[in-house]
Amino acid sequence: MILAGQIIGWIAALLTFLSYQCKDHKKLIVVQTLSTLSICISYLFLNAWSGMLLNVVCIVRNFIIYRKDLRIFSYSFWPYVLSGVMAVMGIVSWQGPMSLLIVVALAVNTLFLYFPNMQNLRRSILLTSTMILIYNVYYAVWGGVANELIAISSAIIGLYRYRKPNHQ
Repeated sequence: MILAGQIIGWIAALLTFLSYQCKDHKKLIVVQTLSTLSICISYLFLNAWSGMLLNVVCIVRNFIIYRKDLRIFSYSFWPYVLSGVMAVMGIVSWQGPMSLLIVVALAVNTLFLYFPNMQNLRRSILLTSTMILIYNVYYAVWGGVANELIAISSAIIGLYRYRKPNHQ
């Protein structure tokens, strides 16, 4: 089971890398959802229960963001509801202080994803992905570590690439 969990974690990292190559927002959400599903399975096999349950909520979150065009999902309360559900899942799956890292990281990430200002989202990824990276190191989810390093690298590149020029 451990080997399968590691392999699936590396598949998640590959899918995350591919998602950052998507030009279309909806395609990006689909590929990132596949990555999130893969990391859920990886966490399951590696006994990282908080990560697994919270990423199930992330799959629901991604669906809501994908279908934000539907009236039911257009309301601004969704990210707060989803963050609340993440807090409850964090309590249910509590495995110690490491659980707190992933709860806070994914709840914050949900808020920034739903109200997208791309530069603020990239800045938030520097914090949230670092928190998840620590969680993944603790649970030895090596594909998850690679996944977060890809996210952090992509955020840094995006912050640099799309920075506003200095007007002096």
